Amino acid sequence: MILKMLSVAYKELRLWLQSPANWVVVFLVPFAFIGIFGAVFKEGTPVVTIYAVNQDQGEHGAEILSLLDKSKNLDLEILATQEEADKLVEKGSRMAAVVVTEDFSESISTDQGASLLVIIDPGRADQAGVVTGLVQEALIKSIVYAEIERAISGLFKGKNVDGLDEDIFKTFINAGMKAVIAKSVNEAIDDPLIKVEAKPYSTEATQVTISIFNQLVPGLALVFAFFMVSHLADAVVAERSIGTLRRLMSTPLSKAALLLGKALPYFILAVLQMIFVLLVCNQLFDLPLGDAPLALMVIILVTSLSVAGMGILVAGLARNETQSGAIATFIVLGMGVISGAMIPRLKLEGLAMVTPHYWALEGIHNVISRGMGMEGVLMPAAVLLGMTVLFVAIGAWRFKYE
Repeated sequence: MILKMLSVAYKELRLWLQSPANWVVVFLVPFAFIGIFGAVFKEGTPVVTIYAVNQDQGEHGAEILSLLDKSKNLDLEILATQEEADKLVEKGSRMAAVVVTEDFSESISTDQGASLLVIIDPGRADQAGVVTGLVQEALIKSIVYAEIERAISGLFKGKNVDGLDEDIFKTFINAGMKAVIAKSVNEAIDDPLIKVEAKPYSTEATQVTISIFNQLVPGLALVFAFFMVSHLADAVVAERSIGTLRRLMSTPLSKAALLLGKALPYFILAVLQMIFVLLVCNQLFDLPLGDAPLALMVIILVTSLSVAGMGILVAGLARNETQSGAIATFIVLGMGVISGAMIPRLKLEGLAMVTPHYWALEGIHNVISRGMGMEGVLMPAAVLLGMTVLFVAIGAWRFKYE
């Protein structure tokens, strides 16, 4: 029985390896997604390219554009007029434009203050907060300085200084006070007394590098490992359609042995794919792999078992190629989104816990991001094993040769 099961597995593996598209999707495409997502979300905030227009003739207008240009998250394209910016943003060429108005320098020290105009593409109005937030962050020092200047000017409003030249006195006080306060403001912004430091939740935990790749790589590796579900289901459905499975009814090979033989190659491929992606990303992107390789290997093996088990489930439930494709697509993409494996920000709390992706991610993160050992994978591995048993049991029960 075991030899026949291995024979089925060997034939299935050989057929899979003969298709170059399979190699590309499983072993190469994940790096394309990791590279793209990593470039977009690296360091937390993407670089936003916007238009900039300076209509102010005073010194503050040029100073504002200089500060915006120095922002690491803003890339400016300078335009001559607001009308030109309006037309280009309306066409969707850029998501926004910042306009320094004509009276900016004159208004900056008045009671009303000065304001910048931010033109937003109506089609991307939901992203307006990103642009305004980045602009305010870039101009934080200028905003504080303007408040200081206005406050100092208010001290002299409506007052006379006997025996002194009022203008000279104001200039002297302004210069002295602004210099002292500005120095303190710079120190407070550049080297604050209250600092926010990102570190592991425990000082005893293994210190690991926190980066966007800690989130992206395990999730995308899982998403593409679960592509094996559709490969397995398609192989079984195709053989059922051409009548190959019907001929197996005359052999002593049981349904369980047949399905396990079909699933074995995809289990092996899922293991190899996850190890390959993690190791390559460790070299290319400095992805930490933790200090517990045995624990990491355990969660990879159990995750791959759940992939094979889910493939058996889909093979047992699907009756034709259309059903197989629909179910597999939901598993690969739907569960990938629900669990946060594909895009961490879209994870649906609570509902994510019914997916194997969630428990696999928890186990992997416990090792590579939280510095845990075998204790960090025991519960996720137990849940994944329980899911695998359930998948195989339902798949074998529902499976039909024709």
